Amino acid sequence: MAIAAVVAFFVYLIWTWDLSDPTIDWQDTPETIGKTGRLSLRLEDPGKGLRQVMVAVEQAGQRQVLLDESYAGSGWPWQDRTPQRSVAVSLETAQMPMLAEGPFRVQVRAVDQPNLWLFSRSTEDTRELTLDQTPPTLAVLSSQHNIRQGGSDLIVYRSEAGVAASGGMVGENGFRGYPLTGAPEGTFAVIVGMAYDQPPDTRIAVWAEDQAGNRSERNVPYEVLAGRFRKRRIDISDSFIDSVAPEILARSDEVQGGSSKLETFLAINARLREINHEFIRELSERSAGRLLWNEPFRQLSNSQVEALFADQRTYYYDGKAVDEQTHQGFDLASTAQSPVEAANAGKVLWADYLGIYGNCVILDHGLGLLSLYGHLSAIDVAAGDDVQRGQSLGRTGRTGLAGGDHLHFSTIAQGVQVNPLEWWDEKWLENHVFNRLEAARTAPE
Repeated sequence: MAIAAVVAFFVYLIWTWDLSDPTIDWQDTPETIGKTGRLSLRLEDPGKGLRQVMVAVEQAGQRQVLLDESYAGSGWPWQDRTPQRSVAVSLETAQMPMLAEGPFRVQVRAVDQPNLWLFSRSTEDTRELTLDQTPPTLAVLSSQHNIRQGGSDLIVYRSEAGVAASGGMVGENGFRGYPLTGAPEGTFAVIVGMAYDQPPDTRIAVWAEDQAGNRSERNVPYEVLAGRFRKRRIDISDSFIDSVAPEILARSDEVQGGSSKLETFLAINARLREINHEFIRELSERSAGRLLWNEPFRQLSNSQVEALFADQRTYYYDGKAVDEQTHQGFDLASTAQSPVEAANAGKVLWADYLGIYGNCVILDHGLGLLSLYGHLSAIDVAAGDDVQRGQSLGRTGRTGLAGGDHLHFSTIAQGVQVNPLEWWDEKWLENHVFNRLEAARTAPE
């Protein structure tokens, strides 16, 4: 009987003996960290499971443990165990005073549950990282920045080559910067836009962030020219709602009709408008990193202005004010179904139906600048097409939220609608865009 018990015990040991070492998978490991960083690790031991996980940093003979976790043992195969564990380790350098700038090591150790309560297996792995808490250099190169409420400007600045990201800020609105081709390394350009409703004391700045997350910011000296915007009354009728809502709702899954005609109109005029503008902002992230044009923008041929940029509209229904929205573009009228030309050279980002804008074409002109052509009756181009200034994009119409045949034209700087008048103005372009780019390209390194 005793012999049988001993044999059974040894069979059990052989059956349950764990010959595998724990594994360490570095899932997210930055090469450089600044004031803060994060490690993501996945540790596994499919045999008897994990017993301990430890993470420590070492530099110049000093060591600090960041994580030390232990897990309950499992004496028998049917008992619970910890075969795997995902851990996120925060590298807060303020809490690691022993670290100085430069290389340091992260050591990870995983230990599994023991065989016969005595014999554990362990795995150790190290990675070398670099601590960098020095923000990148940053300087504004362009000068004499005058910007109008609702207007645009181009800023040229210099930072270190290879920064992770950089750009401009106008208040809370951010604008991506692009490396400037033909200029000394580390030179960037950004087109910024001041929204029509941002106050004159809004801060304008440029920023740069390195691979370690260190960030520099510099204010841009500027003068703001106050904008003047019209207030307009728009009367809404049941017949108008009936003429526009069915088409828009049928082609826009983002909103549903309401229990009344008024509720349906408000869903389109407010909620769908907001959704469409967010889509346009996301679309601008695909903009080319260089200007795709070298001439002034052009207004629709033989057109008259019906509505201005930033007209502040109050909508009335049955004599009562029911909504307020700002018209962020120009309404340009010509003869019905007139040809619509590209205002400048660019690439088609969108050529399809887009909510309140109906049949719509959106062109990318580079550096985050887009132009939009809405309410078209026909579209002559497709997404991905390269177009030239004056090339036909389609024909005017009254699709979307339009009361009559016209073109809605907008210029957009990375999601911020800006006044097209500046982009139509050859002198403004010379002073605010072309001269600054040329000065940056010819500046000594």
